[in-house]
Amino acid sequence: MSVLKYHQQTPRYTSYPTAPFWGEISSMQCSDALQKIGDEPLSLYFHIPFCKTMCLFCGCSVILNRKEENESAYVEFLKKEIALVSSCLGSRKKVLQLHFGGGTPTKLSSPLLTTLLETISEHFEVDFSGEIAIEVDPRTVFEDGGEKLHDLRKLGFNRVSFGVQDTNLKVQEAIKRHQSYEMTKTTFFLAKQLQFQGINVDLIYGLPYQNKESFTQTVEEILMLRPDRIALFSYAKIPWLKKHQKAIAEEWLPSTEEKFAIYENARKAFIDSGYIAIGMDHFALPHDELAISYKNKTLQRNFQGYTVKRADTTLGFGVTAIGFAQNMYMQNHKELKSYYEALEKNILPVLRGKALTAQDCLRKWVIHTLMCHFELDKAQFSEKFKEDFDLYFTTLSAHLYKLEEEGLITNTKIALKVTPLGELFVRNIAVIFDAYLPEQTQKFSYSI
Repeated sequence: MSVLKYHQQTPRYTSYPTAPFWGEISSMQCSDALQKIGDEPLSLYFHIPFCKTMCLFCGCSVILNRKEENESAYVEFLKKEIALVSSCLGSRKKVLQLHFGGGTPTKLSSPLLTTLLETISEHFEVDFSGEIAIEVDPRTVFEDGGEKLHDLRKLGFNRVSFGVQDTNLKVQEAIKRHQSYEMTKTTFFLAKQLQFQGINVDLIYGLPYQNKESFTQTVEEILMLRPDRIALFSYAKIPWLKKHQKAIAEEWLPSTEEKFAIYENARKAFIDSGYIAIGMDHFALPHDELAISYKNKTLQRNFQGYTVKRADTTLGFGVTAIGFAQNMYMQNHKELKSYYEALEKNILPVLRGKALTAQDCLRKWVIHTLMCHFELDKAQFSEKFKEDFDLYFTTLSAHLYKLEEEGLITNTKIALKVTPLGELFVRNIAVIFDAYLPEQTQKFSYSI
C-alpha cells in the first residue's frame, strides 16, 4: 500500500465538531453553562501566549513580547477572568487537573507565576496531588541556572513538558530554534533531581532537513534521557493560518515517503525501548499514568492532545483558550485587545463556540474512542446511545469495507478494531465518521 494514498488533509480531532464549524456564542450562554456545573471536579487550562522569538514551525497562538510589563498586565486580566468565572460557578470548585500552555508559559517571571497560582487557589480548591503541569521551553529555565525550575516545583507543579523538537543543529537553524542537546540534558536532569513526578519531551517530525539518519540520532539522544512520556508530533504545515511558516521553503522539507519513514523508525525505536504506543503520537513508560489510563480505557483526547481523564469539564483561561462544559465548546477572543475589552466590562471574553447536538455527542464518542483505544465495542455503543451501530452508520458500510480490505480495520458484529497498520493512519479512519467534513472549506494539516 502506498502511503501517498492516505496523505490527505484531515483534522487531528482534538475536538468534535472541529473548530472551523463553531460559530458565535454569547457570554450569556457561557455564563448559563457555568452556572449549571455541579459539584464534579474540574480541569483548568491557562494559555500564556508570549514568546521571545518566533519558531518558524510553530502552529500555536503566540504573541512576540520582550517587555515584562505586558506580561504583568496579562496576568492582571487573567485574575479578572478567574474571579468572573468563579462568580458564575457560585462556589469554590475542586480542581484535579491544571495545565499551563502557550506560547511559552515559563517566560512569565516567578513572581507572576506565584501571583497567578495564588489567585487560582483563592477561587478554586486545587488538589495538588493531581496533575499540575506546565509546558517548558528549556531555554527559559537554563539561562538562570535552573532557578525557575526550582520555583515551579515549590509552586506545586509536578509535571513538566520540555519542548525539544529536534536535537540536530542544522534543523534547529532552519526553524530558528537554537537549543543545544547539552541544554536539554542539563534541564532534564535538574527536573529529575527536583523530583517532578512526570517529565515529558515533545518532538516534531517532518521539519526541514530531517531524514531517517538525522532523526535516529535525535531519538537515540532522547532515549538516553528516558523521559516518562514522549510526544512525536507531525509538523502541521498551515501557512494559510501561520504566515511565518512561509519562511520554510518547500524544498527543505522531507518528502512524504521520507517523513513517514522518519515516523515509523522513531515509533519502532520507542516501542523497542519499552515505551507503550498511545494513540497516534504519544509514547509512555509502563509506570506512567498515561500508559495506565490507556490500558484501563480511560484515556481522553482534548486540546492538549492525549490526556489522563480526571474531569469531564475543562475551563479555559486566557486569550484563545478553549473550554468544554455542559456539552459546549467555548473559545476566548483571539486578540488581546478584544480579550481585555470584554474583561474591562466584566463580561466573559468568549468569541465563539459550539453547543453539541445529540448526533455530535455520538460521533464525538466514536471518533475519540477509536483514536484513544483503537477499538470500539458495538454493544457499549448501543447501551450508551440506544442505537445499533451498524444500522446507524449503514451509509458508511462501503467506506468501512474498503478500510477493512486495505488492512486498516477489522469490522465484526461485535467490534470495530483498528489494526496495527491502521494505527498509523487513525486520522484517516476517524474522518469517515465526521458528519461535517463533506461541507468544509477550511484547510487542515496533512495526515502524514
